[in-house]
Amino acid sequence: MSLAKMEQIRLVGHEADRERLLALLQDLGVVQISDLTQRLPQATQGAFAPKPVRDDHIESTLAELRYALDFIARYDREKKGFIQGFFNLKDAITPEELIQLARSYDYRTLCERVRRLDRELLELRSERTQLEARRAELLPWANLKLPLQALHKSARTALLLGRIPNGLLSAFEQALQKRFGDLIVIERVFADDQLTYHYAVLPKESEEEWTKIASEYSWERVSFQSLPADAAGTVQEWLAKTDQRLQQIAARQAELEHHAREIVKEKRKLQALYDYFYNEHVKLQSQAMLVGSANTFVLGGWVRAADYEKLERAIRQTGAAVWLERVSPDENERPPVALENRKLFQPAEFLIKLFGLPNRSELDPTPFVLPFFAIFFGIALTDAGYGLVLMIAFWVLKRRYRHKLGFQLFANLMILGGLSAVIAGAVTGGWFGPELAQSFTALRTFMLFDISTPSGLIAFLLFAFALGFVQVLLGNLLEFYDKARQGRFWEALWSEGTWIVFMVGVGVVAGVGVPAMMPKELNAPGLPVAWMDVGVYLALLGTFLVLFFGRVESPQNLMKQIPWLLLSFGLTFWILKPVDWPLGESLSALGALGVIASGEGRRALGRIGAGAFKLYGATGLLGDVLSYSRIMALGVSTGLIAASMNKLSLMMWDLPWVGPVLCVVFIVLLQTFSILINSLSAFVHAARLHYVEFFTKFYEAGGEPFKPFARASVYYEVREQR
Repeated sequence: MSLAKMEQIRLVGHEADRERLLALLQDLGVVQISDLTQRLPQATQGAFAPKPVRDDHIESTLAELRYALDFIARYDREKKGFIQGFFNLKDAITPEELIQLARSYDYRTLCERVRRLDRELLELRSERTQLEARRAELLPWANLKLPLQALHKSARTALLLGRIPNGLLSAFEQALQKRFGDLIVIERVFADDQLTYHYAVLPKESEEEWTKIASEYSWERVSFQSLPADAAGTVQEWLAKTDQRLQQIAARQAELEHHAREIVKEKRKLQALYDYFYNEHVKLQSQAMLVGSANTFVLGGWVRAADYEKLERAIRQTGAAVWLERVSPDENERPPVALENRKLFQPAEFLIKLFGLPNRSELDPTPFVLPFFAIFFGIALTDAGYGLVLMIAFWVLKRRYRHKLGFQLFANLMILGGLSAVIAGAVTGGWFGPELAQSFTALRTFMLFDISTPSGLIAFLLFAFALGFVQVLLGNLLEFYDKARQGRFWEALWSEGTWIVFMVGVGVVAGVGVPAMMPKELNAPGLPVAWMDVGVYLALLGTFLVLFFGRVESPQNLMKQIPWLLLSFGLTFWILKPVDWPLGESLSALGALGVIASGEGRRALGRIGAGAFKLYGATGLLGDVLSYSRIMALGVSTGLIAASMNKLSLMMWDLPWVGPVLCVVFIVLLQTFSILINSLSAFVHAARLHYVEFFTKFYEAGGEPFKPFARASVYYEVREQR
């Protein structure tokens, strides 16, 4: 449960070997390169300077490939499966395949073809939008028999096109008739539910007065903006031309989209090429962090101590003129953090990385997270059938994506969680719901908690509380150990140690007392009654210890702390009277005299006040433990949901002919949905209990992750062997 030891290194080599060395480091993937350009001393800037980065137009190539892939995505009908997309699972490819593809594949011609296709499609879409707008504008005037040339003003008359709300049309025509009489001609062309379209012919000198009257009735003048200014012919002719051109555009678009779908076949090659050039881009970024002179380069970075010899051996085998050495980090430098656990515990690293890596001065909590997460996940799922499905599914996925190390760890975590769910389901009677255990006696032989009964529910709930209490207590023990490991033993003893005594006492009292308060018919499990006295002594002693040691200014000064210890034990024995003679009174008196003699009496009130505030944290302890009831509630709800799914499916059985088939189909679909939703809920809440209830007791996080310079990928997992 320790973090990987890091070594800071420096590489000095001949400029001719720079690119070869970077390629080697990228293949090894063990060195995190530091940016030396930000740390270049002022005094050495004349001799050393940032190394120039060659420009191979890689960024522009990546942009072209990205453009082509985005274009292909619009016509690609192949979709990732749910699991593959959710976990970002990638196929494997070797570096040799990438290099061969980059040398032989004419991607530039394909990218240019994509550009032309996209450009023409964009132009066609733009033209189609304009034509559709023209068609919508002209359609109400399709019955207009007048030629468009008549819209131009003549010497004596004006032809006006307009539209008016239907409700105002009658009043508008009456107003015009009253004012102009027979001097104007109004002809309706088209009407819909809201507007009437018409044209009017009137003397030119009356146009201004017409416009004034028309504005009072919300009349709106129409002019064909989409047509050329010198447009001739009728509206019907222009509509015919527009429809003909729209058909031509649709045919050409279909032809171009067919070509686009043919290009989709090149997607995998383009994706592989993108990964190849992306790796080259990463290499160039690393080159930008080097410094050196005209003939030399200097590279700095971090490597795991366990990988140093591997790095040294690989460099030596190249025969390059390179010097590798360890260097001491500056005082303000913090090494990156890498988790280093045995293979058994590595699956839980996924959870640690989600929350945040530990800083260099604290413990790696991974070994303690794995067993609790698996247990909590299993209890929250509480169905052996669901657990078996998870184990089989992730075992298959492990074999399919064996090249993806990160997913392997997550798959192992879920397989372990599935195994825990099998056990939890077996002891509670959950096998794709409670019905199977109720029907088959063999499945009930493993049951410890019959959650269909009140006694079983109470026992299951108390078991969840007990697990929560143990984990919270473990969090405080880890904080004690962590401080002691850092040389702060006495601080840990007075702070965490006293609280641990209090927690153990309260836990024993609760373990004996809570089940005893339950009705006898519930048969609630608990600790032996004989433990009650021990629990009471520890709980009361812990109360006084927390009260008197809530704030200790000089934890290492034992002479100042012994009187407070005597006072704590004395008050405990005084209240509980373990013996007939006045042991408690004597120890209390000695403690009080010692406090006064040591000069602590003047600060006693503040110290006790701080302790009382810390003791108030017992309410938080209660809340933390009660929070673990969620895993029990989730386990029960899983059984209820599964039972509901089964009942819904069985309702199909009596349907004629297709009933049994529909029943099976519905059971598979609904139970699959139930597995997904309940597994996700179990994962989230099991993780939440660690992040909120457990980590807050001892874990700070904040470590900077170790990011070695290695092959990177977007679409494929680059591996030496497939």
